[in-house]
Amino acid sequence: MQFSDALRLTELSESQLREWCGKRGLFQPTVPARGPGRLALYSWQDIIALRIYREIVSVFGGRASGWTIGIAELRRRLDGQFFPNLWGKSAIFADQHSATLGALSTARLPGAALIVPLDLHLKVIANQATPEELQGQLPLVTQLGSLR
Repeated sequence: MQFSDALRLTELSESQLREWCGKRGLFQPTVPARGPGRLALYSWQDIIALRIYREIVSVFGGRASGWTIGIAELRRRLDGQFFPNLWGKSAIFADQHSATLGALSTARLPGAALIVPLDLHLKVIANQATPEELQGQLPLVTQLGSLR
């Protein structure tokens, strides 16, 4: 997905997305922009990670730079995941430097944790992304998304 698609799906402002993914380098899209006139490209996994990043910063406050490592870990954990298998799961942060994916019913938490359910973020992608943006996964995404 291109920058304009990422803006629409993440609900970030243009300046915030440019800052996080460019100027400050807090988040690396799947295909970074390499040189003038080259566009960064974002995967659906990037969109979920960026939406959660936005939610953490806007709801809980603090500095975005403090969550860079945890969000990068979340993004790595989303790699190789099958979109429909993520329904009902959450991103679980034991601290700002770690992230796991799991169902709350099976999660073993050693202490306090920040838990962000994925369903809301998955629903936005399932309902608003185009077939081209999802690279062939749209039938599975919308079929499951429409049931929610």
